[in-house]
Amino acid sequence: MSGKLLLFGFDSLLNVLALESAVGAFGAELVPVARKDLNKPLAVLAGLDTAPGPMADYAGGALGGRMIVLCGLEKQLDDLLPALSRAGAGPECLKAVLTPHNRGWSPVMLYAELQKEHQAMRKGGKK
Repeated sequence: MSGKLLLFGFDSLLNVLALESAVGAFGAELVPVARKDLNKPLAVLAGLDTAPGPMADYAGGALGGRMIVLCGLEKQLDDLLPALSRAGAGPECLKAVLTPHNRGWSPVMLYAELQKEHQAMRKGGKK
């Protein structure tokens, strides 16, 4: 597997194309995730697992911002993250790596956890 980037909240085709151009050299596949799939486990969305059974479409609202989950690209993070930033996925876009710990989480759960971590880091940085 060359790696995938799960994209959440990237509603503009121009934004997706800019990211695609930036990550092309890394051989990564972009996977824009539809709102209706926000209740599915991350590993299912990445194509690593099959759904545990039939799942109803997600009926909640949007995540509240943009998020990227990197799958199978851990060794390329040092080069990939600056490329994503140059393509418009800067600090306001939450980023995470798919891990054994979070692979069963839904995107909604991951987004909430990343928001908590982001807020804690901002509080810790203020004096």
